[in-house]
Amino acid sequence: MKPLLLLALAAVIALPAFAQSQARQAQVSRCGPDGRDLRDSPCPGGAAASSSAISYDEPSAADSRAARERHLADAKQAAALAASRRASEAEARHQRALSLGLQPPPAAASAPQVVHVKPPRVAKPVKPHRPRAAASAAR
Repeated sequence: MKPLLLLALAAVIALPAFAQSQARQAQVSRCGPDGRDLRDSPCPGGAAASSSAISYDEPSAADSRAARERHLADAKQAAALAASRRASEAEARHQRALSLGLQPPPAAASAPQVVHVKPPRVAKPVKPHRPRAAASAAR
């Protein structure tokens, strides 16, 4: 029983090591007058350039997925906290109005009403009617 437990424990401990980021390398060419233009392809015009390998870490798919899920959970929590804050502020305004002896505004009027007013339609001038015979003769 103990060897099986130790084997399971070792697997659980070693599992995150496999899901870590992978070290990769990319070939980079330095172009331009001072070598400040970094490119992943040879320099245009066949100009002489120093080429070197750069190491970088690329997160695994599991790490990317976990980060995305963490971001979505944080966003949901932030939205819930903002809604809670707005509700508590509205309740505080309501309690303040009651303590001052003011009549609280109706619930429908608590939000400012937006009224969109269309400009009046302008009547188009009536064109004089030309008879068809006169129109065809004029051409």
